Amino acid sequence: MEETRAFRLIEAIDGHMAALFNKTFFDPGIFSILDDVNIGRRELDLVQRKISESVWLRLQSIAGSVYSGNIRRGEVSSFYEVVSRLGTQKTKILIMMMGAQQSALADREVESIFARNFSTSVMANVLAQQFGFREESAQRAELGGLFLGIGRLVMVLYRKAMAHEALEIDDGFIDAYHRFLAAKIIKRFALPDFLTTIITAQSVLFEENTISLPGVVYLARDMVRSSFQKYGNRLVIRCNIPRPATDVSRTIEAIVRDKFRAAGLEKYLVILRVSPSFAARGELDS
Repeated sequence: MEETRAFRLIEAIDGHMAALFNKTFFDPGIFSILDDVNIGRRELDLVQRKISESVWLRLQSIAGSVYSGNIRRGEVSSFYEVVSRLGTQKTKILIMMMGAQQSALADREVESIFARNFSTSVMANVLAQQFGFREESAQRAELGGLFLGIGRLVMVLYRKAMAHEALEIDDGFIDAYHRFLAAKIIKRFALPDFLTTIITAQSVLFEENTISLPGVVYLARDMVRSSFQKYGNRLVIRCNIPRPATDVSRTIEAIVRDKFRAAGLEKYLVILRVSPSFAARGELDS
């Protein structure tokens, strides 16, 4: 397909889905409230009424499972607490992604795309921390992983909603152009510029003596994609059996498992426990 035609299709998808976001996925006033730096707690708590109950329950669960710095798991009862735990940008992205997913309930393809995005976000955060990135950068990697597939998700939703008019929106088109639609969505909803940098990078990038932040996200994406292809749409990871006296609530295994459980995506995760000696032998054998 010639690029002129391709970008016209992207414009059509963007226009149609923007209207669908506003009418179906969530109240468009939510983001303007979240973007107001002077907003008070009472006004923030009113946002809960503007999202569906299912999205609210999942947000509440995800926020309650957060591990970040000194923040531990704990019950979350208000939208203000959700934003305090997750941050404004992650809250916005989750509302957007879960709202889109909710519009196609019981659609296995859409749920699988969401599960891949979520898996990538979790693994990007884990990898960033293991590479020694600061907490803020690890959170950016997590957001980048979560948003990496938004263009793909929206294109698939458009193809399903406009079946007779979307014959050109095949898998090849989506693979080639979903990032351009994602860039439009970032601009439309005033999301951080670093998301555009991550989405347009397209591959693992290495800087002097280290891997770049977009590189971490794409490394996580490739790990997840390989696992989903090999194990039937599941993220399969190996974790060492905790040593005696270890705080098991703070292990990578516990954190990853809790994040998937909170998002309602347990069926997409398999964790295999191995002894440290077995893991070392596996690395040598590979």
